Amino acid sequence: MNKTNNKLRLNPRAWSLSALILTSCLSLTQSVMAFHLPLWEIGAGLGVLNVPHYRGSETNVDVALPFPYIIYRGDFLRVDREEGIRGKLFENPNLNLDLSLSGSIPVPDTDEGARSDMPGLDPLVEAGAELTINMWRSEDDDQKFQFVLPFRFVYSVGDPILKYQGWTLSPYINYKIHQRGAQSLMRYNISFGPIYADRRYHEYFYEVSPEFVTPQRPAYDADRGYSGSRITFSVARNTKKYLLGAFARYDNLDHAVFDDSPLVETTDYFAVGIFFGWIFGTSESKVPHRSTHTH
Repeated sequence: MNKTNNKLRLNPRAWSLSALILTSCLSLTQSVMAFHLPLWEIGAGLGVLNVPHYRGSETNVDVALPFPYIIYRGDFLRVDREEGIRGKLFENPNLNLDLSLSGSIPVPDTDEGARSDMPGLDPLVEAGAELTINMWRSEDDDQKFQFVLPFRFVYSVGDPILKYQGWTLSPYINYKIHQRGAQSLMRYNISFGPIYADRRYHEYFYEVSPEFVTPQRPAYDADRGYSGSRITFSVARNTKKYLLGAFARYDNLDHAVFDDSPLVETTDYFAVGIFFGWIFGTSESKVPHRSTHTH
């Protein structure tokens, strides 16, 4: 089936979630100009993403997102470029437990592809906990090898406003490199690992109920279990006034429990994005730079 590219206009309920995705893509950029960092930073940015409608779809969408740039380094609540939005539950030099959020863009109605004449899908928001174990770090703390274990509950946002759609578990190995200059920071990040989810989550994307059966699209019930594997690479440059970065992600769905769904058009998933942000202002108050977690 031929790939197509569509321009997606996000509706208001998806806008904030899509911005959150972009924020999570900035898993690469934490400004480390001195041991003490501003309590808050504020600015604005623009990101451009090219992603399939969902994992297994051959139809890509280009999304251009202006986003507010907000950093807050509180003792409990943190909004930062490295970890998105999270609340700190526990932290020591080798172990962190955090609250975290994530999300995904909506899948629009379409008259082509595997989901032709099926209703679109609402955007998803994910909320849960994430355990990070620092397995190794260099003496200067510029390199880290981590094991990260996120577990999140998933909700669709639409009608009804929130509806439970299952859970995901996506453990991964993470390797980080920081290269500090006099006025900037280069950051490289690579991660890989499997994904698991329950039946309800898989059915949200891959179930074919009887009313949508066609000669080319048989009925299908998804199962829980292995959901494929993922590898992500990101790079960013950070100064006191701007940030610039890019990411690339590849998922492989071979042997996933839903890979025989008629809605899976391909077992290869590619997503790429670039972003640029301007920092307009910072607080006069400073907080100590926490090398164990936030740089």
